[in-house]
Amino acid sequence: MSVPEADDVRRVTVIGAGTMGHGIAQVSAVAGLETTIVDVEEEVLENAVEKIEGSLGQMGVEDTDAVLDRIETTTDRRAGLADADVMIEAVPENLDLKEEVFSDADDVMPEEAVLATNTSTLPITEIAEATDRPESVVGMHFSNPVQLMPIVEVIRGEETSDRIFEFAERFAERLEKTPVLVEKDVPGFVLNRINYAFWSEALRRVDEGEQEPKAIDASVRRLGFPMGPFEILDFSGLDMFLLAAREMRDHGVSVNVPDVLEELVDAGKHGMKTGEGFYEYPEPGEYSRVSIPRERRFEFNPLYMMASATNEAAWLIDNDVTTREDIDTAMQIGMNWPRGLLEFADEYGIDRIVETLEELHERTGWDQYEPHPMLERMVEDGRLGLKAGEGFYDHEFESETFDTITYERRDFAAIITLNRPSKLNAMDETSWLGLRAALEHAAEDDDVRATIIRGAGNTFSAGDDIAEMQGWETADEGSTYFDEVALPTIETLRAHPKPTIALVDGIATGAGCEMVLLCDLGVAADGSRFGQPEATIGAIPPAWLTYGITTASKKEIMELAMTGDLLSASEAADIGLVNYAVDDGQAEDVARELARSTTAAAPQSIETIKDTWVGMENELFDAWLAYAVSELTALIQTEEGRHGLAAFLEDDTPRWER
Repeated sequence: MSVPEADDVRRVTVIGAGTMGHGIAQVSAVAGLETTIVDVEEEVLENAVEKIEGSLGQMGVEDTDAVLDRIETTTDRRAGLADADVMIEAVPENLDLKEEVFSDADDVMPEEAVLATNTSTLPITEIAEATDRPESVVGMHFSNPVQLMPIVEVIRGEETSDRIFEFAERFAERLEKTPVLVEKDVPGFVLNRINYAFWSEALRRVDEGEQEPKAIDASVRRLGFPMGPFEILDFSGLDMFLLAAREMRDHGVSVNVPDVLEELVDAGKHGMKTGEGFYEYPEPGEYSRVSIPRERRFEFNPLYMMASATNEAAWLIDNDVTTREDIDTAMQIGMNWPRGLLEFADEYGIDRIVETLEELHERTGWDQYEPHPMLERMVEDGRLGLKAGEGFYDHEFESETFDTITYERRDFAAIITLNRPSKLNAMDETSWLGLRAALEHAAEDDDVRATIIRGAGNTFSAGDDIAEMQGWETADEGSTYFDEVALPTIETLRAHPKPTIALVDGIATGAGCEMVLLCDLGVAADGSRFGQPEATIGAIPPAWLTYGITTASKKEIMELAMTGDLLSASEAADIGLVNYAVDDGQAEDVARELARSTTAAAPQSIETIKDTWVGMENELFDAWLAYAVSELTALIQTEEGRHGLAAFLEDDTPRWER
């Protein structure tokens, strides 16, 4: 069988002048091809050409007339197909209608012609059965709006020849589109299957009354998505998604169609095109940006949606339908994701993906949430993603130990962990020195763009090691400790040239709370507690009393210092001690997202911002910090101090008398 080279194609016929059809015709004509549009009514064809002309003007195409001169229209399907090198069918998703089109094409088109279908839901193989040349039939599924979306799914039917499949890939590139190769004719191909899996969990939450669309959209936008799932569904058409979901279900895919979707479609609320869907629009067909409240972005954990989509991706890869690279290309280029799905999966951790799927499967009983064996194998093999250096992809990864401090570099982020969980990560001499060494190591690595500090176990840090402090025999010994150990580390933390982010999941008291204060940014899990209880054992919190003024008011500083009370995560966020208080499952993710967001700024700008802030603090507080530290070392040697430290170590309550 002779197959044309993609560069040799001269004439293309597009069957169907609807939104997809005239969009395909436009990109064909812009690519320099003689293009014929076929539809059943002249009025539809005239409207299509008008829309093409308007679109060309909006896109700034220089020679609009030349493009329009390459476009012909006809209501005579067979005549329009007779001399074409390529047919691209874009009629409604009706198998009988498509088979009629392909039968005509088979009758009149040249032997070497390529017969392509833009179907989004129907099997390529079934459509090809209407011809005597199924080897020449291929899927070319464009994304809407075709003029703007730079992607085409190229789908191999069961009989599609290698040469036709390769031609379709090259031809997509000639149309200046990025091809995503789908090697098997599976229901939903790649985009619809992944989109269903991603959106279905959002739809389920709304359907069952657990969440509101705006909260879910806000949570997805925080990841860098231009639109949330409900915004996209409204934009693309709820009726079209419902059609795709039903077709996949009818062809054996585990699909659960939510009642809320069917109810909206039955009520004629199809989204933007009807003026109302999940949201309302000014007029039918008139798009306006939905106001999504940023403050709701932590109400829902997008990991649930990512887990569902990753499970579907694993099925596609394991069944040789497509590759990880094509999946990520489809989502990043085709759906405007900030990164590919499997890149997100590696960031979250494959073990967490599997745990989340198990939770969803137990909660719903839905087959789509049963973890795919491929993901379970990855966990068993230790291919956990970013935190292991290997997952779906290989990642830059470094791991070192500095005394009681563990250090990891995961791509752009340094993760420093205070690792004395049996001592509640209390800071002794080796911990302070190890933290300083880890911070210096991150500072010297140009590939590190942000540094996250966290604690092992269920504690960030309970503060200084009281047993070590009790061992000081004189105030001078304490002064030497602070001058040579603790204060140089504090200064290293303050002057660190990269953004520092405190990730708190548990207790942060005493020096632990002060470390959170001295970091540039902070995230706390619900259930975390913050406090400065030093005065309750006869000491004082030196950094809290000085640098704390850059964060909290006098009343808040003094209350914590004088009472020893503990703040909740939300209270810590209210006074500015951390940026965000989030539920337990999201703290690590939000810290990582915050770290990534800082990479949008130039490294030198970040360093200058920090230098400016530190310089201001130095002018205001350095002398006072030195004074507070000297007072602290003196207090520890007093009768009150000795009594307080001893009581603490004996798990007793000091008894203070004047």
